[in-house]
Amino acid sequence: MRVCFYGTDEEITRICQRPVLAMVGPRRTQSVMAFELLNISVTTDPYGSLFRLAADLTEAHREEVTE
Repeated sequence: MRVCFYGTDEEITRICQRPVLAMVGPRRTQSVMAFELLNISVTTDPYGSLFRLAADLTEAHREEVTE
């Protein structure tokens, strides 16, 4: 799945530095899921105040997260 994050330089840098992201799911499904970001690209908006990070999001398996 392709996702986009918008934020300041500091916020986008923090996302890029983490190999695995944890996301909270809806109540009736698995509560926390781990994802890896692949094929990351970062661009700026025309006004230069925010950055856009686009990446492929893939679910990380438990064995990969604990290593």
